[in-house]
Amino acid sequence: MDILGNVFLWMCYASLGASLVAILLVAIKKGVRQAISWRMHHLLWFIVLARLMMPVLPESSFSLFTWITLASNGISVTQPLPPSIEPEVTQTKPRVIPANTDLAVQGENGGAMQVEAVKDDKIGAAFTHAAYIQILSVVWLIGVVILLTRLFVYLYNMHTKERFLMRVTDERVLTIMNACREKLGVKRRIPVYTGTLAKGPLISGIFSPWIYCPRDVYQSLSDAELYHVFAHELAHHKRKDLLWSLLGSLALAIHWMNPLVWVWVRNMKADMELACDEYVLEILGEKEAIPYGMTLLSFARQISEKKPMPYPLYFHHSHHIDQMKRRIQMISKFKKGSAKLSAVAIACGLVISAVTLTNAAEPSTLQMSVKQDEKMRPLFEDTTRLTNRLEKAEKRAGFAFKVPSYLPPEFTYEYSLNLRSKESEPSENGVVHFFGSPDGPIRIGTSIVEDKMESFKVITDNGTSKSSVDSTLSQEQISVKGKSVKVNTRTATTKEGTVYKNVVYLWSDEGLYYYIQGETSLENKEIVKIIESFQPLDEELIKRYANDDPLNNDAIHDLDDLEYFSEMIGFAPVFPLDLPTGYKATEAYVNQRQTESEEDKHKDKRIINMTFENPEKPKTSVFFEQIKDKSIVENMRKTKKTSFERSDGVKFEVPVTSLNISGQEVFRTVMYKIDQTLSPRKKYNYTYFWLKEDVCYNVTFNEVEEEAQQQMVAALVKEKAIDLKK
Repeated sequence: MDILGNVFLWMCYASLGASLVAILLVAIKKGVRQAISWRMHHLLWFIVLARLMMPVLPESSFSLFTWITLASNGISVTQPLPPSIEPEVTQTKPRVIPANTDLAVQGENGGAMQVEAVKDDKIGAAFTHAAYIQILSVVWLIGVVILLTRLFVYLYNMHTKERFLMRVTDERVLTIMNACREKLGVKRRIPVYTGTLAKGPLISGIFSPWIYCPRDVYQSLSDAELYHVFAHELAHHKRKDLLWSLLGSLALAIHWMNPLVWVWVRNMKADMELACDEYVLEILGEKEAIPYGMTLLSFARQISEKKPMPYPLYFHHSHHIDQMKRRIQMISKFKKGSAKLSAVAIACGLVISAVTLTNAAEPSTLQMSVKQDEKMRPLFEDTTRLTNRLEKAEKRAGFAFKVPSYLPPEFTYEYSLNLRSKESEPSENGVVHFFGSPDGPIRIGTSIVEDKMESFKVITDNGTSKSSVDSTLSQEQISVKGKSVKVNTRTATTKEGTVYKNVVYLWSDEGLYYYIQGETSLENKEIVKIIESFQPLDEELIKRYANDDPLNNDAIHDLDDLEYFSEMIGFAPVFPLDLPTGYKATEAYVNQRQTESEEDKHKDKRIINMTFENPEKPKTSVFFEQIKDKSIVENMRKTKKTSFERSDGVKFEVPVTSLNISGQEVFRTVMYKIDQTLSPRKKYNYTYFWLKEDVCYNVTFNEVEEEAQQQMVAALVKEKAIDLKK
């Protein structure tokens, strides 16, 4: 039933998408009615037919549906009306978990631990379509079967009746037929039959065409009139109208629930007759226009007096009075050359096809060309100003500064912090770099605003300030490579008798103010040596002052960070800033994760983490992770379970179920709680895993409704990786 529901929903989306295209094309046809040929009018209907019949269409940023998307407040869709509203989810190989029981799991330490297996009655039902969808899909299928049966019965009858018809051997008729074939360039011989099949002539057989003409018709018509009749039927064969009519019939059988499709197929048939008349006259010439029109009128009168054979709606021959008037009007105004497809008309047709026969492109949220300054624009609100790259700190500061090329060997670069004073607008005006050592850290600062740093506070371990009973400030000036360096030494004694000493070295260079402050026992000569080594950043210093320790949680603040870390992790990540149902990205960072494969279990790999929150649902959260490690999903295929790690380091396993979401194999855990014992108030989770190429993606939902889970997983599965070249 799920498969039928999915096919029915595809039909609805395709039908509604084709409706939008048809409305546009009808408006175009009315606007240029006299400016283009009827052949072009008829060809435009093929665009609607293609949208109705093609299950998959390419994506394009120039698509009509991309414009509709932009006009709809940026709602992201992949189809004209996307299945992500009710994503395609098919459950396969369900794993039965006993309800209200505990699942015994072997802990990493060898002992048994208890992992709560939560009763989940919705695990199967959550992925089936609503009852009304199932009912409508059955009704739709019944209608399709009825219409297709009627269509194929008609085609079968036409095929079998050929054997019971009499082949025309009249020399006059065959001579006229051969003359028409030669004029229209039809090389194959097309037999002519007669009998009681219908009251008027027709052509049948897509692959083995034959023409039927009643005896009283070809006997009553003059040679010129019979020539016109055969020319019209051969023109249908030459233009492949029987094939297009069959495709229109199939489209109508599939989309019979859309009343507009019935109208369009009828109009397509009417335009086909006009295009066929136009094609014949283009070959015969203007002088035959009036005689051809008279033949049409004479023949119409004969047909109207007789009861024609009952054709299905989509195969009927148009002899309606309004349609006949349109044909006569076209014939009376025909001019030689008007039926040819000009280069302009062909170009316009190609443009219209490119716009209407494509779906809205689904670029990544960040798949856009950006300028260098835009790369520094924060992606998230309330983002921290920390960075583990000194080069990035300089970009944020907006001005070039100097850094030491020499540090004692025990010191390593840790991170930088961009600062902003109240007087600074609009960019940051200060940077502090932190360097660690076993003996204590030092801080090196740069600012465009001078800070004499004469005040001194003693800070306790809990972050509060201690009052001092005695404090002294001593200042001295020293010269370092021609620069005047002020040394502030502040000593403070607390009420408890503890003595604190703080030494700061301050100087200015090329309009910037620098200082070195440390909680270390570095001698004065070492500090002087550091100051002497200050120089602008170069490639060597950029590499040295980048802290790539995998144990760090390296925040991604902007596109510049994303580009840097993408190169580090070895793949272009998926990076959406918004998810369906109102969830927005609030932070992203890179850290390490140990792989599960035996051969790589000692190798650390980087993982990109993203957090999404919904302001209207503060108790919920979504965590999205990406790592280049296909072994995670491959192990799930084999074991039907995955492992998680508690805050105390103990690992445990959770069963997974294989699903198909929007054509992607996805593994979904049962509902679980990681720290049931250690943190009983922690929320329950669902996690989904999938693999694309060598990258494993997983998304974890905390207290998120299952319907919203489905929509977000479907959106993430379809999301494209960012384009690092842009």
